[in-house]
Amino acid sequence: MPQPLNHPLRTTRRHWLRLMAAGGSALGLAGLARAQAGYPARPIQLVVPFSAGGATDVLARHLARSMEQSLRQPVVVDNRVGAAGAIAATHVARAAPDGHTALFGGVGTNALLEYTQPALPYRPASDFVGAGNFCFVDFVMVVAAASPDQDLAGLLARAKQRPGEVSYMSAGPLGTLHVAQEYLWKLAGVSLNHIPYKGEAHVVSDLVSGRVDLALMTLSLARQLAQEGKLRQLATLAPERLRGAPDLPTVAELGFPGFAMPTWNGVFLPRGTPAARVGTLNGAINAALRDAEVLHKVVGMGISPSAPNTPEQHARFMQAERERWRAMVERSGVKTG
Repeated sequence: MPQPLNHPLRTTRRHWLRLMAAGGSALGLAGLARAQAGYPARPIQLVVPFSAGGATDVLARHLARSMEQSLRQPVVVDNRVGAAGAIAATHVARAAPDGHTALFGGVGTNALLEYTQPALPYRPASDFVGAGNFCFVDFVMVVAAASPDQDLAGLLARAKQRPGEVSYMSAGPLGTLHVAQEYLWKLAGVSLNHIPYKGEAHVVSDLVSGRVDLALMTLSLARQLAQEGKLRQLATLAPERLRGAPDLPTVAELGFPGFAMPTWNGVFLPRGTPAARVGTLNGAINAALRDAEVLHKVVGMGISPSAPNTPEQHARFMQAERERWRAMVERSGVKTG
């Protein structure tokens, strides 16, 4: 079983409360662009692998606005959707390594896809250099309010009694939600019916109507729908209890120690980008992570901002994450494409 994720990049409640109370601002590092003459010389393209309006896009835009203050250049969000993020990642991997094109990458693009798609046209470890991590996105396991499953144990018991009849959703075959849940079912010794979706909007109606039994949702949406009486929250897939849902147990607490599926987002540049330019962008990311306004927006989405981190720390984190997801793919038994 993968080891519990307890990494220094994951910030603590005390840390972000202290930063927000201090009223920190990205402007504190506004001179970092001037530290390297001539860079950035033009707007920076921040490529997002998912469509506008989704959580990943919103996070990227919060980061971009803060980075603009530090870099004194526009940071333009460019949504390039398709192939589970591979289209966006391939575009950045093949871009000129001059620091003006970056990827707002995540688990799929930079850790998972290389193990589920052998024909992937880029290699995350060798084609990118990380400028820094920005946030962790945790998911909540939910069922409809009318569901007979009162808790995770009840759902697993029903799945054992009726193999393949209890259904669960993911955001697509061989994606992070699919792989992590199949791994959990393997640990629990149950078989559930996988139903892929393109987004959360359709999941909500199908969950409430009983067309699908189980869903994973971001904390903010799960919390909202639970308050409206539409669904019941069973557990989080986070490595520890969430600050926005302290009474909700983790899957690890409910009999699966070490299990966690936090996803994350960070900024990646084409391999060969000069170290000084990587450092300049790292400074802009860390300035955003000290910016009270940015922290307020990110935390308000039910998302955990990273602790400020260096490119070296980020590289070690990525190495561990690639190994973590490689093991999860192998042990989940999913068929790779």
